[in-house]
Amino acid sequence: MKNLVHNIASTILLTITLSAFSQATIHTIVLRPGPADGIDAELRTDMPQTPRGTSPDFIANAWTAQGNYFVQRSLLKFDLSQIPVEANVLQATLFLYTNLTTGHYQLDSGANAAYLFRVAEPWSEDLACWNNQPSISPSASVFLPQSISNTQNYDVNVTTHVNEMVKNPAGNYGWMFKLETEEKYRCMVFASSDNLNEEWRPKLVIQYTLCTNPVAGFSFTINSHDVQFNDNSSPAQSWYWTFGDGSSSSEQNPSHHYTNPGDYQVCLEIEDSCGTSTHCDIINIECTLPQTGFIYDDSYKTVEFTDTSLCPYPIAWFWEFGDSSTSAEQNPVHTYSDCGFYNVCLTISDSCGQNMTCEWIGVCSTMKPEFTSSQNETNNLMIAFEDHTAGATWWRWEFGDGKTSAKQNPVHLYEKYGEYEVCLTAGNASDQETACHPLKVKKINIKGPANSILFYPNPTSSDGLFYFILFEDSGLVEISVTDLTGKIILRQEYKAVRNNEPIALNINKLSKGTYIIEGSFNNYRRVTKLVVF
Repeated sequence: MKNLVHNIASTILLTITLSAFSQATIHTIVLRPGPADGIDAELRTDMPQTPRGTSPDFIANAWTAQGNYFVQRSLLKFDLSQIPVEANVLQATLFLYTNLTTGHYQLDSGANAAYLFRVAEPWSEDLACWNNQPSISPSASVFLPQSISNTQNYDVNVTTHVNEMVKNPAGNYGWMFKLETEEKYRCMVFASSDNLNEEWRPKLVIQYTLCTNPVAGFSFTINSHDVQFNDNSSPAQSWYWTFGDGSSSSEQNPSHHYTNPGDYQVCLEIEDSCGTSTHCDIINIECTLPQTGFIYDDSYKTVEFTDTSLCPYPIAWFWEFGDSSTSAEQNPVHTYSDCGFYNVCLTISDSCGQNMTCEWIGVCSTMKPEFTSSQNETNNLMIAFEDHTAGATWWRWEFGDGKTSAKQNPVHLYEKYGEYEVCLTAGNASDQETACHPLKVKKINIKGPANSILFYPNPTSSDGLFYFILFEDSGLVEISVTDLTGKIILRQEYKAVRNNEPIALNINKLSKGTYIIEGSFNNYRRVTKLVVF
């Protein structure tokens, strides 16, 4: 029996590397035992009770000898006791070299794909033979594809197997080498540790780190139903969060929204090359009732309501306008039948409950006097005023020259040109307000006869036909329409308009209202009011 000694003919290399996840020292060990300390054996069907622990071959074969069919398998084991149990194997590669001096002349031949199976029970190279060969784990295997030459060497990745052997030294029984299909004229033959050529013997190169298992930990910040989680663990390769409500995440620092209040157990499981760790904590999502509020803007009897509540996740709105009317919109518009004061209430619901706020509002209680003016073309000192105040029932005009009027739409004749401040006080039974605007009364230079251009029909409909007609031939005619603020709404030019030829104007862009329309041609200018209904 060979002596199993621990001064194995191996080379141990030490390197330092920075992993993507942690700083770790990577150790490299090379195991290449020889005849004195190698552990391997050959099994043959034609020698079923003969131990062959000193064979120079590490072989998987199915062949014939003098016409007699036989099968060969091999066993191989490495002493891994130099590697600490707590080590984490990063890479393990088994190098197998063709035995060029074997007695099997065929070397690598036929459809010789093979397997390295993990051995499942103890065996001894001094006693192992075909009849007492150890059992294997069929699910724990490494595949060696069919060779492409009869002297092919193999580099076999056995990282998973070696890591398991290191973690469980008592379960390290090595490998069995056998053909995938044990039919004759198939062979894969390598050198064993008993081969006289050291460079051909099996070599196992292992890289490992001495790890400390990671420690999971996290902190969190709660904002209403939203929680921001922050990983405080030692460096890890992966993260897996469970939030206690059936949801999960693989992000390092996830954020999560909880639909309902309550207590939730949140767990973080991390993993790196050394292992896994889990940390759990209880978080409490409290119910905070919505803080309701609203503002409104009224135009006579029509009021626009705007929700200003502090409620990140509202479910429903319910408005009561104080006149038996309601709405489920967030920002409704409501028209009251009568002026007066109304108690308006807004109720907002979310997952925590509901809250209500009420406010008395005055409808038609605030006047907003508005008016426009137009200068008569024939008598420039005559100004027509038009009231546009919503909800007013009485009016008082001050024309800036000491004269007044109580009409809604008065016409006033000034005595001279100049600048005046015109004020309108408008009111109803509950309120009155005053608005003042400057007015410049100036002479308009009108050339040509007063009836040289005519616009008709006036008033008109925006979806009907609208015309102008000249009573003399022209070169270029320019037509423009402005609103009462002076903004140009429409401008068109026409060339060579003939006397008495009606020209259609496209006014379909005009909405209902009052406008100023102007026509100019041959140094003549006509300005008049245009009413669209």
